[in-house]
Amino acid sequence: MATARLRGSSYEIRVSCGLDSRGKRLYEYMHWTPEPGMTPKQIEKELERQKVLFENKVRKGEVVSSNIYFRDFSARWMEDYAKQRLAPKTFYRYGEYLQRINTAIGHIKLADLRPTHLNTFYKNLMEPGTNKKGKRDKHGELIELRPLAPKTVLDHHRLISKILNTAVRWELLDRNVAERADPPKLVSQERECLDEANLKKLLFLLNREPMQYRAMITLLIYTGMRRGELCGLEWKDIDFEHQTLSICRSSQYLGGGNYITKEPKTKAGIRKMTIGPGVCQMLRQYQQYQNQQKEKAGDCWQETDRLFTQWDGRPIHPDTISGWFPKFLERCDLPKVTLHSLRHSNATIMIAEGVDIRTVSNRLGHAHTSTTLNIYTHALKTRDQDAADKLDAAFNF
Repeated sequence: MATARLRGSSYEIRVSCGLDSRGKRLYEYMHWTPEPGMTPKQIEKELERQKVLFENKVRKGEVVSSNIYFRDFSARWMEDYAKQRLAPKTFYRYGEYLQRINTAIGHIKLADLRPTHLNTFYKNLMEPGTNKKGKRDKHGELIELRPLAPKTVLDHHRLISKILNTAVRWELLDRNVAERADPPKLVSQERECLDEANLKKLLFLLNREPMQYRAMITLLIYTGMRRGELCGLEWKDIDFEHQTLSICRSSQYLGGGNYITKEPKTKAGIRKMTIGPGVCQMLRQYQQYQNQQKEKAGDCWQETDRLFTQWDGRPIHPDTISGWFPKFLERCDLPKVTLHSLRHSNATIMIAEGVDIRTVSNRLGHAHTSTTLNIYTHALKTRDQDAADKLDAAFNF
């Protein structure tokens, strides 16, 4: 039951709201000041009404104070804010981050959180062993402990900052202490990619690999699409007559056997691109291969219209191709690059071959050409040198 006591010219109303994770009783408070001219009887009646109203709000969970622990507030933020606004994949990833975050600072009240708490947390994240993946030998045994990458640590910082910004907007805090913390700075690195010679070698060596992997890698090289977009392709997206490919969905794995299919996050991500006769021929061959797989699976086949599937027709796990690719590179003595680097290789070659930046941007699905310009500065510098050489020759310098 709510209680009230006079504090100066106003009344402090207090409601008990249970125990915290340590067994300490928690209270919520509000202050009510009587209007000038109210009689003692009117004040008594209105005070009782304010007590009932406030207690109802507390019971419904409509009242949050800065005395709430970060763990409890982050849970409320995920439920009341993130769940309605974030993509499922992002929501799932934030949940994973919060497991680490709450282990470190979840026991601290919002009002007591300081930049030093966050700086210590970031430092700990960069110690060996934080990254559970580590490096393993061929038997799967862990042989090297690794820290989290600076970018991942920065992602943790950004999530904390988002949560605290919400606390500021909800008037629980006056300022966001994450703005005064010192997360790791990212060193600008040139995007890794394969040069034209290595790409030609890769495409040649693909001919001796399983048909599905051959088709997936070939499409990534020729189109520059993202992994999720590749896994989301359906046969209705391929127009063999006009030699076009449409990208209108992305397939993602959330964990626990759960897959989601969603539209690209920007309108520019929904796009149609022309593909050459060679790619069309390869896709025809792959279609025949998939039809053979359907016959083998028989009644176990689940029709999804997806290009790339598991043995029974269900959508392929995105990590299937990501796990196979580095092994393929090692077998073929090719430079160690990530699967995503094929997207960068595609863009770099288009720019090197003189394709205008807007076309490159459209094919990659960037919302703005400025994004393309910022990412592929190194490739544009090569074109700049080419322009200088041509001008030099034109003016006989």
